[in-house]
Amino acid sequence: MTVSIPEELNRYALMGILPILLADRSTGENIVWATHAYEGLGDGYGAIEEMQPKLVSGSHAGVIRRRAQKDKEEQCLLTRQHAEVFTPVRICAMMIDYADSAWMASNGIQRLEDDWQCYVSSLRLEITCGEAPYLVNRYDAETGEEVADIENRIGILDRKLRLISHNARNREEWLDWATKAVETTYGYEYQGDNLLIARVNVLRDIEDYLTFAGYEGLSQDEYERFATIISWNLWQMDGLTYMTPARAGVAVSAQLFLFDDDDVSGGDATETTLKEPAKIRDWKTDCAVKFDKIQTKRRRQTMKFDYIIGNPPYQEESSGDNKGFAPPIYHYFMDAAYQIADVVELIHPARFLFNAGSTPKEWNRKMLADPHLKVLQYEQDASSIFINTDIKGGVAITYRDRRKDYGAIDVFTPYSELKSIMEKASPQNDGDSLMNLIYVQNRFDLKTLYSDHPEYQAVLGSEGRDRRFRNNIFDKVGLFTAEKNEEDDIAVLGVVKNKRQWRYIPAKYVDHEHENLYKWKVLVVRVNGTGVLGEVLSTP
Repeated sequence: MTVSIPEELNRYALMGILPILLADRSTGENIVWATHAYEGLGDGYGAIEEMQPKLVSGSHAGVIRRRAQKDKEEQCLLTRQHAEVFTPVRICAMMIDYADSAWMASNGIQRLEDDWQCYVSSLRLEITCGEAPYLVNRYDAETGEEVADIENRIGILDRKLRLISHNARNREEWLDWATKAVETTYGYEYQGDNLLIARVNVLRDIEDYLTFAGYEGLSQDEYERFATIISWNLWQMDGLTYMTPARAGVAVSAQLFLFDDDDVSGGDATETTLKEPAKIRDWKTDCAVKFDKIQTKRRRQTMKFDYIIGNPPYQEESSGDNKGFAPPIYHYFMDAAYQIADVVELIHPARFLFNAGSTPKEWNRKMLADPHLKVLQYEQDASSIFINTDIKGGVAITYRDRRKDYGAIDVFTPYSELKSIMEKASPQNDGDSLMNLIYVQNRFDLKTLYSDHPEYQAVLGSEGRDRRFRNNIFDKVGLFTAEKNEEDDIAVLGVVKNKRQWRYIPAKYVDHEHENLYKWKVLVVRVNGTGVLGEVLSTP
């Protein structure tokens, strides 16, 4: 049976619970849409407008859809622009299993049944939670099919509620421990529709397990109590700034989304965009806490997450002329998670493991040298995990425990045979590595270029920030000439009308700090087969 979110929204609206599920505890108002996807529906559906009960219930209940139900075009857009993909149930289960096993080992627990209260009280956080597949497994996020057998649900809250259902002696004890389970289970999400679905999923999960335990359903007061906890623990936040999304009340020329500055005085805004520090509740002290203070709190051993888990966004939306390039952002989420918990387990692109890709090289080296980080699983073919999704370099599940020393990764290989050979034959001196002979494209000196030719700022990719000599640069920038004009002009090999051609550019427009500018090169074609390991390179 397929789960129907609209039916549940209407039921909660009739019960008076929906306004609580739409509450934003950080602002004292409602959560906002934080997406352009609904703007075509008219007033009230703008990205910076609050989500009102009447706009998501009654005849409008059908506007809120699980991602599996969204139009194919919208699904493709989410995947293409942000590499937003749903984590399959089997991957969620495997990651939670590993984190639970490590948590049990660190706490000296052999069987959960013998110390179930400790497990229920353990603080867990899913970052960028979407519909919360790591927290509750009511349905398969890819298909929408209900997981009818409660014993087979794999979410973090599922596991807590199942232990309570098997061990609580009466309804009162069940409710006490279920309250504790929800209070210790957290998740944040940026987009309003996803967050509302996640909150509904958690509340429905509680109902399902109460029935599974054989007790009568929730009273109105109990519904309101659980809904209030859920509205605190699943909150709306930008995971990098720890701020709420922009909301209405300010005239802005363009919606400010993830990574926008709070100060938009340079644009058409009439005042500072309204964003506020995100807050969550520490139920142990019953106090609201600004999320950006959690790092300080963790050091004082107050509110400390036992582990963080999730599948962060992979890339920023591509923009400008350079539609093929979307800057990665997952590394920012990884760093942010490491700041607020000792134990973090995430699934993400894997190119940095080979010191490749568009993540900063300094960050790549930092990660490869981190003795607290290890790779649990590497998949070269990302489509084996995320159907119909191509992620160059594959994906990896990594696990970081600040308290453990696993030894630095240094040079990553997924093959045990190669790892053994590498350990025997690796160079003693980093200067002997082949990696020191491989470089990215040459780059512009943008400061000089824009000083002389400001018109090119609108031509280059990433809104003028992309410095690289990319494949169509001869067509975009008219400074490349067929003949040398000055003795120090720099020769560049590229493609003109599908043929390789030499062109020359004044030396002052080239970044002279590039390591390989004045060295001999070996050139291979840019497009080279499928990228499968072992495929023979094209002739230089």
